[in-house]
Amino acid sequence: MHQNITERKEAEQALAEANIALQTALLREQELAHTDGLTGVFNRRYLYEVAERELEVAVRYRQALAVIMFDIDHFKKVNDTFGHAAGDQILQRVTQVARAELRSADVIGRYGGEEFVVILPMTNAQQAYPLAERIRAGVAAMRVSTEKGEAAVTLSIGIVDMRHAEKINSIEELISYADQVMYSAKQAGRNQTKIGG
Repeated sequence: MHQNITERKEAEQALAEANIALQTALLREQELAHTDGLTGVFNRRYLYEVAERELEVAVRYRQALAVIMFDIDHFKKVNDTFGHAAGDQILQRVTQVARAELRSADVIGRYGGEEFVVILPMTNAQQAYPLAERIRAGVAAMRVSTEKGEAAVTLSIGIVDMRHAEKINSIEELISYADQVMYSAKQAGRNQTKIGG
């Protein structure tokens, strides 16, 4: 009888440990499903999920919501000149610079190759501008050592908010509008921040 109790306690302990390991693995898998493997920020799919919720809250409570989209200028040239490993390192460093400027409520995700989106709850475009400029200046000051010399990059940034997008019905449309504004920053000479109007 004493042996049965001991065996049962050992089995319960083993089951508890297996359950903890399973829960840890599940949390890790969920994190991987939401995260861009290279940069550690949200991937595009999860960015859209979180951003859609933020938009719903902003609309419901009539709060400000700004979107920043930024793109690394001439990134293909960086990859061609310094190699893809250096390009990957630059993507990582750019996201580190951006994340260092963000508040805990802000959301950043990788939109595509070298494009990123930042969602800023309870923030309008004018309030987002200094943040975007700090990110832009931080990236412009960044240097990455490579076998072929120092690599440097700049950003083109577009900012929009709910006021600039009265007819916007989805986060896709708001991000698309930020993309257009970012493109105008590229056309105006790159390495600058533009606000949609």
